[in-house]
Amino acid sequence: MILQALVRYYETLLKQGKVEEPGWSVAKVSAEIQLDEEGKLLGILSLRNEVQRGKKTALIDSLLQVPEVFKRSSGVRPNFLYDNSSYFFGVDGKGKPKRSLQCFEASRAFHHQLLDGCDSPVARGILKFFDSWQPEKAEENPVFQQNRDAIVGASGLVFAVNGQEAQKDPEIRRRWMEYKKEGGGENSEKGQCLVTDKVAEIALIHPNIKNVRGAQSSGAALVSFNAPSLESFGHADDQGLNAPVSEYAAFAYTTALNQLIREGNSLLCGDTTVVFWAQSAEPLYQQVYMNFLNSSGTGENREQTVKAVLDKMLQGVAADVDGITLSPDEPFYVLGLAPNAARLSVRFFWQNTFGVTLQHLQKHQKRLEIVQPSWEQASFLPLWRLLKESVNPNATKSQASPLLAGSLLRSILQDTPYPEAMYRQFLLRIKADSGDGKISYPRAAFVKAYLLKNHQEKWGGEITMNVNENCKAVPYVLGRMFAVLEGLQQDSSEVSATIKDRYFNAACATPGAVFPVLLKLANAHLNKLNRTNKGLAVIAQKKLGSLMEKITVPDEGNPIPSRLTLDEQGMFILGYYQETQARYTKKEEQA
Repeated sequence: MILQALVRYYETLLKQGKVEEPGWSVAKVSAEIQLDEEGKLLGILSLRNEVQRGKKTALIDSLLQVPEVFKRSSGVRPNFLYDNSSYFFGVDGKGKPKRSLQCFEASRAFHHQLLDGCDSPVARGILKFFDSWQPEKAEENPVFQQNRDAIVGASGLVFAVNGQEAQKDPEIRRRWMEYKKEGGGENSEKGQCLVTDKVAEIALIHPNIKNVRGAQSSGAALVSFNAPSLESFGHADDQGLNAPVSEYAAFAYTTALNQLIREGNSLLCGDTTVVFWAQSAEPLYQQVYMNFLNSSGTGENREQTVKAVLDKMLQGVAADVDGITLSPDEPFYVLGLAPNAARLSVRFFWQNTFGVTLQHLQKHQKRLEIVQPSWEQASFLPLWRLLKESVNPNATKSQASPLLAGSLLRSILQDTPYPEAMYRQFLLRIKADSGDGKISYPRAAFVKAYLLKNHQEKWGGEITMNVNENCKAVPYVLGRMFAVLEGLQQDSSEVSATIKDRYFNAACATPGAVFPVLLKLANAHLNKLNRTNKGLAVIAQKKLGSLMEKITVPDEGNPIPSRLTLDEQGMFILGYYQETQARYTKKEEQA
């Protein structure tokens, strides 16, 4: 399903002229080797561009169309018209002169194989360069000396003869396509492609997927076989023949996937690179999805656009944005890829209509809705903020668990219960941290969402966006009471640390043992407040009394439970957070 969806996407992009046809690819090029028709080295033209990144200026390689780049392992394998200094000059910066000479000789032989007899001055100039260039005397060449660092440090080099780019020469392009149609020099076999269902040349090795965070810089494979335990009977050492995918399909799906990652239609979730696309290849679908799932919280106009699209989609009606029609029935795909050395593993794959995908995101955001501090302005709580709140803020590497991040996103996409482990992680951070960030807005929002989704029958009728004055659930009432007791302490005296810092964790887990102590402290705080602000003392006493009345007194035993379960602890946290926000809101209104 994944490869078929990517091949369809590639074919749509190809019709729109947004990707390369088979046999060609887009690659990073650092510099152009300038030659004359006799193959003489005239100069090196830098193709790097200055790009502003924050306060710094960086040099970025140009992206150019070049003949399809072969996938290399540890052996010597030259590319056509595009390569590094080892293959084009026989010199490298790694201190391996013997191997560089082997690379140069292989590249010279390969270019002769393709260009011998080619009726093109560009082709003749390139061959004359290979025939006349002597790697052992490279340092004696003044042009090479002057540009040595640029040549050796280049990620990719291309040729130009008398100013004409070699990869654009019509006769050279024709030679290359003939070579590819003949099998491209691969020892491939014909078979039925699992993706297209057509009989065609089977790809033994699939092209790499590049720019996946955490994977090798040279790229990683989505489909590969490198161990006997992974191979089918009779296909030992046959690599791609174990799961026959045609050369065309392998090129198509890797080109589409590289295009998605390169153009920014992806986000990072833990260690997982998440890409998403609409079958029609309309980029606006990706933009709306990205803004809704992982908004940075800035841009009022953008949020209004997303909200307008969402309202239409939930009604099953097409939305018009800047003259582009977005349909709720458009097939939409989300793919999560995790790095694994030289390979990629699929963390999850989701396919449905764009309307259903947004509906699931909207339900998730609806569950997250909770009263916010006055400084919070964003309409949506993005995924990156939830993940950030699940980790230790003081850690040197503040990154969410890859498995938890992936499982959380999967639950959002599929509208299934949130991962229990993620909820436990939030409880852990709430109990481990201190200060204002202990029970932050994102943490309280996720606790609310978890209880609504995973414990709907038990707590669904009790949970509201703001404080629920009518809720008599004991854990929730105790959480509210703790917030009132904290406020009473703050009003009665100036303290550097409140009861939250010392007692919150114990009160949340074992309230029966802690609240008698807290209520005893409250009497002392009330007596002190009576002397300084009797009005506040009366309000606090009435508030505590009304909350105590909500707790049903049993025939025997303590009305305050000795222990709270994990979901009850969530209700305690929710009660504390909402009561605290209600108190702050009232103070701001009075001010």
